[in-house]
Amino acid sequence: MKRFFPLLLLLLVDGCVQPDPSPRFTPSWEKFDPSEGEWWKSRIALLCADCQFNNNYCKPLPERNLSAEAIAGTAIRPPQLDLFAPDVLEWILREGSPGKDVILHLGDATNVATTGEFSRFVATMEKADIPWFMSPGNHDMYYFGVYDSQNPKLVADAIHESGEAMNKEKFIRYYVSAILRQSEPGCVRLAAALGIEQQPDLPLEEMAKKLPASFEWRAGKDDKGPMLRRIFWKIDPENPQRSYIIQSIDLGASDNDIVAVRVFLLDTCQYQRRPAMTPNAWGIFPLPLNCGLTGEMLPDQLRKIKQWLDDKRANQSTVFAGHHPFDHIAPRSRSSLGWLWRENNVSLLVTAHTHAGFFAHHDLGSKGGHVELNIGSTTDWPMEWRMLQGFANFDTERVYIRTPRMTLVDVLQKRDGFFERGWEVPIDAPDDYRSYKQGESAKGLLVNYYLGFHYTPYWMDQPYIKANKATRRTELAIKNTLLWTYLRLVTKFPTAPNPSPDWPSECTSDTDVEARIKATASEKYERTRLIEDPSVRTKAEAELFDKKIALLIELDAFENNRSTVDAATGESTDAARVRYKISQAAWASRFMSERGRRLRIEDETINIDWDSSPASKIAEEKKKAGKR
Repeated sequence: MKRFFPLLLLLLVDGCVQPDPSPRFTPSWEKFDPSEGEWWKSRIALLCADCQFNNNYCKPLPERNLSAEAIAGTAIRPPQLDLFAPDVLEWILREGSPGKDVILHLGDATNVATTGEFSRFVATMEKADIPWFMSPGNHDMYYFGVYDSQNPKLVADAIHESGEAMNKEKFIRYYVSAILRQSEPGCVRLAAALGIEQQPDLPLEEMAKKLPASFEWRAGKDDKGPMLRRIFWKIDPENPQRSYIIQSIDLGASDNDIVAVRVFLLDTCQYQRRPAMTPNAWGIFPLPLNCGLTGEMLPDQLRKIKQWLDDKRANQSTVFAGHHPFDHIAPRSRSSLGWLWRENNVSLLVTAHTHAGFFAHHDLGSKGGHVELNIGSTTDWPMEWRMLQGFANFDTERVYIRTPRMTLVDVLQKRDGFFERGWEVPIDAPDDYRSYKQGESAKGLLVNYYLGFHYTPYWMDQPYIKANKATRRTELAIKNTLLWTYLRLVTKFPTAPNPSPDWPSECTSDTDVEARIKATASEKYERTRLIEDPSVRTKAEAELFDKKIALLIELDAFENNRSTVDAATGESTDAARVRYKISQAAWASRFMSERGRRLRIEDETINIDWDSSPASKIAEEKKKAGKR
C-alpha cells in the first residue's frame, strides 16, 4: 500500500554532530530503532572514497620532496601506507562492512592517475563480489590530481611501469568497461543495449575500444531488478576535460519500491578549460582551474541532471553524490547545482575529496535543511567509510536516511589478531615508517615550481621543472624503505613450499630473496659522487633507480601469489599476514596524520621498551650485584 506524505529527512550519526548554526535545521536527536515498529527499509550502500592507489614504481618527480610534503601533507605517504592501501580497501569491502548490497565509491581511486593504478583498483573492487559504482575524482584522470600536464617527460616519469596516463576520456572508457564485467542486472542490460558481449576476463583497455563516444541508457519503469537505473556519458575527444559521466543508482528494496531512494552519481571533474597548476597570469578570462582545489560541472551535465530529476516517482527520495565538496565547486556550477538541490527537494548531498569528513548545512534560501555529508579517506587517517540506508514508517509518516560512520581502527579493536605485539616496526629500523620523510628539503624548488607555471605566458608550453638532488634522494629513500618492508614480510611470514610461488629472478628460496633485497636496498646514491662526468653520473643514478624498481615489481608479483606457513608448525599464516599488512597501514596512517606518536585522550596505555629504559638498567645492576 502506498501513501504520499511529506518527507522529513533526519540524519542519524554515531555520536553527537554539531551542525552549522541555523534555525532552519534541527538534527535528529530522538531515539531511532529500525527494529521497532513497521519500518520499510532500502538497500544498504557502502560509501567510500579517496583510497588513492599509488604507483610505487615512479621515477623522481618535482612534487615528491619534503617541501611539497610540508604543504600538501600527502605528497609523500609512508611507504607502508602506499604499499598496503589496496589490502585495507579489500578488507573493508569484504570483512569490514557486513550486510551491504552495493558499493558507491566517490572518486580518487588512484593517485598519480595511471591505467595500472586503476586496473588494480578495479581488481580490488571486484573481490567484494557485489555491485559497485563510482563517480570520478580529480586524481583519477589528472596528474597527481592537480592539473593536466602536457610535459611528456614529466608524465613518463610519473607513470613509469604503471601503464599509461589517464585522462577523462580514458577514465570513462575504463570505468564503463569495468562495470560491464558485473552480473548486476542493470549492467547486463547496459551491455545488451550497447551490443557488447560481457567478457569479465577481457582487459579493460580492450573493452574500452568497443565503447561509443556518447551513450544513454535507462532501465524500464516496470523493471524492478536493476540497481543501475540510468547512465549517460559524453566524450569530447578534442577537449577531454569537458567529457562527463553520470549515473542513477536505485537503493529501493528489490521486493518493493515503497522506500524509493535513488542516488545520482555526479561528475564534478568536468572542466571548460584544461586544468592548470595555477591560474596563469597571462591567461584570458575565465582563468583555468586547479582541479585539486576546485571542481566544475558544465551546463550540458546540469541540464541532463535536471531532466533526470523531472522524472520522479511519488515517495522517491533523491541523494546527490559527487567528489568535490559543495563549497569547492566553481561559483557558477555551484549556483546551478544549488538551485537543482533546492528546487527538487534533494534529501542529501554526499561528497569526498577532503580526506577529513564532516557534516555541513547550506542555506540555499528555502525551508528545511540542505545537508552535506562529506566522507573521509579509506587510506588517510582516520581511514573511514560509511553505510547509507533509507527507512520509512507509514504510521508516523517519516523517512530516515541513516549514515553510520566506521573507522578502521575502531572496527579492528573489536577483533582479535590485529596490532600484535612485535609487529610494529622498531624505531630506527631501515623500514621504520617514522622516518619515511628521509631526504632533504627542496631549497627553493617548490617556489620555482609554482612561479614557473604562474608566469609562463599561455601561448608557450608549460615549463619542465626537473627533480633536483633533494627530490631524487628522497625518492631513493622511499624505494629502499619499500624493499626493507618486503624483507620484513618474508622474514615474519615464510613462504610455503607448495604451491611453488613466482620467485624473483635468481631466487629459489626465501633465503635467496632476503639476500637479494639486502644487496639491492644497500646500494646507495653516494656511489655516484665518485663520477665527475655529469652524463655518466646521471646514467649511473638512473641505473640505480631502475635496479631497485625492477626488484620491487618482482617482489609485488611474488607477494601476491605466494602462500605462507608457520615455520614451526607448518600451519598456514595467510590470514595473519593480511592482518599484519592492515596493522602496518593503520600505524603508518596515524603517524602521517599526527606527525609523530603523540598520545591522545583515547590512548589507554604507554608501552615501555624495557631493554632501553632506565628501570631496566637499575634492574640489571641489582642482578649483577646479587650474583657477586
